[in-house]
Amino acid sequence: MKLTISKLIEEARAFCKNESAINHEQLVGITDGKAVGTYIEHRFKEYLKNKYEVTIGSSAKGVDLPDDNINTDIKVTSATKPQSSSPFKNFEQQIYGLGYNLLIFVYKKNDINEKCYLGFKHCIFLESEKSGDYGLTKVLRKMIELGANETDIIEILKDKNFPNDYQSLKTLAKKIISNPPKQGYLTISNAFQWRLQYNQIIKLKDEIDGVYTNTNYNEKELEDYQTPLSITEEICAYLKNNLKINPTVIIEPTCGIGNFLRSASKVFESKELYGIEIDAEKINAVDRSIPNLNLINEDIFKFKFDMINENESYLIIGNPPRKNNTNFINNLHGKTNCFNMSEQIILKIIEIFKNTKTTIAFLCKTTVARNIFKRLIKNKIPYNFIKQLTFNFSKISKMNKNSCLLIIQLGEKQLPNNICEVSEFSNPDKILHKICFEYDSNSNNDKLIDIDGKCEIDWKLGVKHDCAKIMELTCKNNQLMNNLDEKVNIETILLYPLLKGGDLKKPLINETSKYIIITQKKIKQDTTYIKTKAPKTWEYLNNNKTYFDNRKSKMYKRTPAFSISDIGDYAFKKYKVGISGFNKEPNFTLVYNEKPVMLDNSCYYLSFDDFDEAYITLLILNSQLVKKFLKNIAFLDSKRPFSKAILKRINIGKCLKILSFADLKKIEKELNLNDYIMPKKFLKYKNKYCKTND
Repeated sequence: MKLTISKLIEEARAFCKNESAINHEQLVGITDGKAVGTYIEHRFKEYLKNKYEVTIGSSAKGVDLPDDNINTDIKVTSATKPQSSSPFKNFEQQIYGLGYNLLIFVYKKNDINEKCYLGFKHCIFLESEKSGDYGLTKVLRKMIELGANETDIIEILKDKNFPNDYQSLKTLAKKIISNPPKQGYLTISNAFQWRLQYNQIIKLKDEIDGVYTNTNYNEKELEDYQTPLSITEEICAYLKNNLKINPTVIIEPTCGIGNFLRSASKVFESKELYGIEIDAEKINAVDRSIPNLNLINEDIFKFKFDMINENESYLIIGNPPRKNNTNFINNLHGKTNCFNMSEQIILKIIEIFKNTKTTIAFLCKTTVARNIFKRLIKNKIPYNFIKQLTFNFSKISKMNKNSCLLIIQLGEKQLPNNICEVSEFSNPDKILHKICFEYDSNSNNDKLIDIDGKCEIDWKLGVKHDCAKIMELTCKNNQLMNNLDEKVNIETILLYPLLKGGDLKKPLINETSKYIIITQKKIKQDTTYIKTKAPKTWEYLNNNKTYFDNRKSKMYKRTPAFSISDIGDYAFKKYKVGISGFNKEPNFTLVYNEKPVMLDNSCYYLSFDDFDEAYITLLILNSQLVKKFLKNIAFLDSKRPFSKAILKRINIGKCLKILSFADLKKIEKELNLNDYIMPKKFLKYKNKYCKTND
């Protein structure tokens, strides 16, 4: 049978699937990417020769499959840095393509227990006419669409260092205008041999026909990292020695290469061990000498758990993949409302085993652990105890540093106080803090006074622009400098004082050497007014337009040039009481200036027109009453412990029913502030926020 392009694409896909499932022992320990590439290329050529009539080209000729109807070169590259080199004849190939098709294999090599697996992440067939340079062809096509002339095209070619004389460039420009190139998908850098980079083609693979993408678990994409044996052994020992867990059956969902199973078999005397794993590569690497081991190559979301026996005591243990990727999970498992794979797996396990004698011990992100705890409370699922042990895993593995060991012992009773104790894994007896849901002053062990509710003033996030290099300026020796260390000469009309989260260290701040350009007073406001109102600023922004165009956030799509976010009338009020969302201590700062001070998006704030109102709010928020409340409802190990959702629960009216004028005077003194607050001002404030019918 003669090989065709359609058959070539079909066979390349089949080859990827077949090769991903077998052990390539010849490659164990091989780190030379060229050697791996040659190995894969030779195997694919042999694969084709055994099934089709096909000419295999020589290296001297440069094209691996030179038949006229195929005309395809094979490229093999690692997923870590997807690129290769290619000989070239002339620079025109950057515009109209290399002159031959490309078949690109992108692989991830994994050496596991003296075995080697090649996970093919992508297999892309790229037609010859689409093999030009992505950036250059995109610019040329856009210019032609806008009516560019020969001179315009020549300038672009010169800018791209095309090494031709003027007449040759003019001839090429005419050709480009009369015969516009197809959109290219390679990134081509000039060298003795062109360096072809494939990141762009992988990113835009949905636009290209003949693409195969492997949906097997990928460590980097799914954050599916194998837990080191040193950790799995410590965890199993802790469960047995500290918590006296003695399971008869152990199950590791998404078991990977089975490190938890290995450690559990040594620590516990269990009748049965089960490892469930969708990835055949990993399950093939599990140590088969583990006693009483049952391995199941299946999707955890589809597995039925038919082995459950109410007379057994279970330990469900593991480190599930944890990527926040809704589309991937929905496509792969048909699930909805799932924002983290590990969270969905743990919830599934809880639902299945909630009426059995089961201990669950999972490594996961701290945010996932809190969501699981919240779900237990909301759904009134009985449990005997719940613990969260923090552990900076990034020191010894690739896992997120904000990870923890979540331990839940399901049972017949529901704890009355809805509290999860948080400790360090290295010192589990020392309680760092407690997580409390459905705050209730009557049941809280710490006997907190209830100020939970809804804040009477709206908390706002600081201004967001995602362009700090250009938008944020510093005054040095009476000269404005941007974050590129360039001098900036613009009008002051759109320039505002700026404070960032790290600057909020004192209770009162009214000076700053930082400034920010504020282009809008409300979301999506037309910014062309800047051209006449502040022409120097307009010129500066346009000179740096590339930085704005490269912003990744979708919020700037279809918005006016130089748009910002989280802006409104509230941002231009003179007085603000703010806090850094990243702080571990809830310390609040009152900021003000003749011109409104802007806070960046690491901060949350309340805004005021009246200094006295802002000042009294500052004192209330810095009271021990509020601080203790916040530290008990916030997640102190989060990236942003004091989020808007946390802050808006502070009910000022409730605080005023507890805090007296004398209390505020004491706080004023503790903050080393001048003697300012007076009874009349306090009474006016209290009448506004403390309603007598509450």
